[in-house]
This record gives sequence, structure tokens and C-alpha cells, in this order.
Amino acid sequence: MRLEGKRALVTGGAAGLGLAIATALAGEGAKVAVWDWQIEVVPPNKFPITAKVDVSSGEMVSQAAAELLAQWGGLDILVNNAGICIPGTVRELTEGDWDRVMAVNLKGTFLCSKAFAPAMQEQGSGKIINLGSISGKNGGIAAGSAYSASKAGIMCFTMSLARELSPHGINVNAMAPGVIATDMSKGLSKGDYTAYKTTIPLGRVGEAKEVAALALFLAGPDSDYLTGEIIDINGGMYMD
Repeated sequence: MRLEGKRALVTGGAAGLGLAIATALAGEGAKVAVWDWQIEVVPPNKFPITAKVDVSSGEMVSQAAAELLAQWGGLDILVNNAGICIPGTVRELTEGDWDRVMAVNLKGTFLCSKAFAPAMQEQGSGKIINLGSISGKNGGIAAGSAYSASKAGIMCFTMSLARELSPHGINVNAMAPGVIATDMSKGLSKGDYTAYKTTIPLGRVGEAKEVAALALFLAGPDSDYLTGEIIDINGGMYMD
């Protein structure tokens, strides 16, 4: 198994892409911890460590990180997946909506990276995988400006962090999914869903397991010479 003996944390791992990624990492031999604000929905005994963590809270992240590092002695793989989407036009979004999306998506990615980067630096290795989005490249459509801006920020942060941590043997990359069949995409109307499919060259929406397969590649040894990259996985909906 590709990740035998590796220690991994997936934030927002209770459902959707996070759960698919956590399950895939565990399937390749990694010990997987899962953080989520709704951790109670994780199937019992599926992962060795689960914790109720709001990644927008520096205090909660610091405490949970200290506990995890004390128990495991380090971390090899960090997947910053936790995120929320509050759709709406600029006119419709409130200041609170904007702040909450930025706090969970962008600030949460920063806080978790900050919490574990020192341990990875000390051991001289590590893989950090951030969740961007096609919305961060094309401005989004149904996702709205707050979500799109937060994802663009995550992808720029990924490149900056990669430069900072590369000398310490740490790879930092991001995935930019398009329309994936998860609870988040279920919020689209049937008409919007059909319209999206017509813009995807491969003719279908993606599956969570396909994003998880990309995460496995980025977490494993085959990506050791890859850092600072934003990898599109959208069926050809956006190409650059």
C-alpha cells in the first residue's frame, strides 16, 4: 500500500469530498484523523481519531493540533478540505456571509497549515493538499463571489506556502475541482445542473472518488517533485 505508516489529517472529512479523500487515504494504509464541525455524522470506528473542530477558530485548531501531534508524534499529510459555500450576488450577500466564508475556507486553510507546518519542518518532510475550485479561476457562476474569492485566495496561498516550505522537504499543492456530485452540488437546480453538464467536454459531472484519487497521488511518493501546482479536475470545463 502506497501510504503504509503515514499519518494524515483531513479537515471537513465528515462528508462529501473530505470523506471520500479520508477513506481513500486509509485504504492505502495511512492512519487518518478527521476534523469536522459536524463530526457526529462520521460512521463510528471508521477512523482512529475524529474531532469536532471549527477550522476558523485559531484556539480550536491549536488545541486539536497539539493533541493530535502529542498522540502521533508528527503528521505526514494534511488535506485542507473544510469549506462552506454561501451563494448569492454581491447585493444579496451580507457582511457576515462574506466574513464566514472567508473565515472557514481561507483563514481555516491558513490556520491548519500554520499549526502543522512546524512539525513537518522538524521531520523534514510532508504533503499539504489544499482544496481550490474552478470557481477560483473563472469567478464562479452559482457559487457566488465570496466562495470564488476564497478559493482564489487558497490557490495563491498554496503557491506562496510551497515556496516557503519547499526547502524543508514539504510539498504543497492544490486541487481545483469543477462540478462534482456531492451535497454541495445538490443545491443546484435541475436546470443549472443540466446546463453545467453541457459545458463539460467529457459530458458528465465528476465523482468524489475521482477527486480522492488525485489526492492520493498528491499524498504519495509519485508527486515528490511536484509543488506549488493547482491541478484542475473538471472534465475539461476549464482549461489553462
